[in-house]
Formats: sequence, C-alpha cells, structure tokens
Amino acid sequence: MSSELKTLGWDADFQEAFEAFCAPLTDDGRARLTPVRIVGVQRETFQVRGLHGEQEARLSGTLRHHGSLTPAIGDWCVLEAGSEEGGRLVGVLPRRTTFARAVGAADEGRRAQAVRQQVIAANVDLVLIVTAPDADFDLERLGRYVEAVQQSGAQPVLVLNKADLRVDTDWWVEQLRTLDPDLNIQVTCAQGDQGLEGVRALLTEGVTLALIGSSGVGKSTLTNALLGRVAAPTGEIRASDQQGRHTTTSRTLYLVPGGGLLIDNPGLRDIAVWDADAADFGALEALATRCRFRKCTHTTEPGCAVQAAVRAGEVSPARLLAFQKQLARRGRH
Repeated sequence: MSSELKTLGWDADFQEAFEAFCAPLTDDGRARLTPVRIVGVQRETFQVRGLHGEQEARLSGTLRHHGSLTPAIGDWCVLEAGSEEGGRLVGVLPRRTTFARAVGAADEGRRAQAVRQQVIAANVDLVLIVTAPDADFDLERLGRYVEAVQQSGAQPVLVLNKADLRVDTDWWVEQLRTLDPDLNIQVTCAQGDQGLEGVRALLTEGVTLALIGSSGVGKSTLTNALLGRVAAPTGEIRASDQQGRHTTTSRTLYLVPGGGLLIDNPGLRDIAVWDADAADFGALEALATRCRFRKCTHTTEPGCAVQAAVRAGEVSPARLLAFQKQLARRGRH
C-alpha cells in the first residue's frame, strides 16, 4: 500500500473498492485511473490529493447529473487523467462513514417539508464538537450534535474551548457529562495553546478528524493551533453576545504535522439530524388527520389512526418514535 495514500487515510477496504471499480475496464482504461481524496470543495471544481500531489478536478457528466453521487470533503474518488488540467472525477468510492444533516426539516413551528440529505463530510473517524462556557452554551443543541455524529458512524469528542473565560470549568464539564458519561471530553484554550495534548493524541496517521460547533467557539483558532500555522481565518468577537463572525466559509481537509488529517467546517448553528428511515413524515402527517383528537400525541389516545397503523404493521414502531420526537421538538418552539 502506498505510504502517500496511507497518510491520507487509504486502507485495504478502499483499495478493494477501487479495484472493483477498475475490474470491468480495459488495461488502457485502468491505467488512466488513480484514487484521490477530496481535500477542498469549490462551486464548480474540487481540490484532490493523491499519488501525484494536489490538483484540481471537475466532475464527469455521470456524476454531475446524479446529485446523490456528488463528492463531499473527505471522499475517496476515482480520477481519470485527461487533456484538461487536473482530469475529471468519474466515481465515488463507498464511504466508511457519512456525516450529513437534514435539509428542509421543519423549523420554528413551520409546516414540515420534504427532507433531503446533505452530506457535509465523508470518511471521518472523529468529530470534535466544540463549544465554550459562554452565553451560547446549549446542552440540547450539543446533544443533537452528538446524535448526528454517532449516526454518521464516527466517534464524537466534546471540546470545551475558551476555558480561560471561567475560573472554574467543572460545572460546564459536568453538564457535558450528562449527555453521555462515556464521552471523551477535552478542556482547551486554543488561543493560548493550552490543554491541546489530549486532542493532539487523537491525531494519528490516517485518522481523519472534523470540527463542528456554533460560530465563535474557536474552531478556526483550534484548527490553526493543531496545524501550527494560520490556515483558517479567525474573526472578532461581538461584544454584545460574545459570538464570532462566520469566518470559515468553505470546507477544507488539512494534513496535520505529525500525522492525521483535519477538516474545518463552516459554523453550523444547528443540526437537524439525518434519519433516512424517518426523514419524510408526509404520509404520517396525512394519517394523523384521521385521529379522533386534533392534538393527538399518537401515544395512548383512543381513536389514534397512527397507532392503529402501527398495530396493523403498516408503520414501524421506530418510525413512529422518530415522528413523535419531531412533534415534541416542534412543540417546544
């Protein structure tokens, strides 16, 4: 296995998938193909890195007309050499993990809309969920982050950054532990390069780490500290609410000195967790109009059409539970 590709996170599973992709092709066709990893995403082009270093690539017609196959940051793709500079991407290898969010989910009490999946990053091993002990600390939102990361197949790590804002951070750490006592929690002050030893220990060769969290919690500062250079822009903090301006506007995958890879994401104010089995509740909402009570919670009320459908095997209990959770979230707004 190439050491250059291994540094980028290449493993035996990706090698097997690449060989399967090439198997139907002629020798000449296979010779034109090489595996690359998506390290940058622009509007029309992708920055990729592989055996021949970093270069620019565009989508083939097949990928361009199939939105579900659009590469995301961290994806391993098949690059075909061509006359145009950088070549073109002709395939996306199966993802080991997928970090996605739901787009079009019900928000602020509005009527639920059809939900689609938006892939934010692929093949991520660890996700640092960054927060700070300030007015924006939101345990419920952090819980949704944890759930989204776990659904992706990656491992969540909670980072309480900007520890210098408080003399004692024990209370904030205990709040984080209520989400899951087994979660890895790191307390850092990235601006002062303090408490980063535990985070750096997570970054070993081939391991891909992503950062998420609200704007202003110091993700870009943490990125720069881990990379040992200014790679991500940082912004001023508003005095009114101690929140930062959105300074990271694109997703980039960086090689970390000493091993590992790091993805910096735009500030995600909130996440609607992607659930492929329960994303579109249109059918259940239509069914709910036949319930005896207008504000039926679909639990123990008599005459509940949704519960009747569950008993008849037309709706799975897991789908009903997801529907009830969505109704509960909407009811809190």
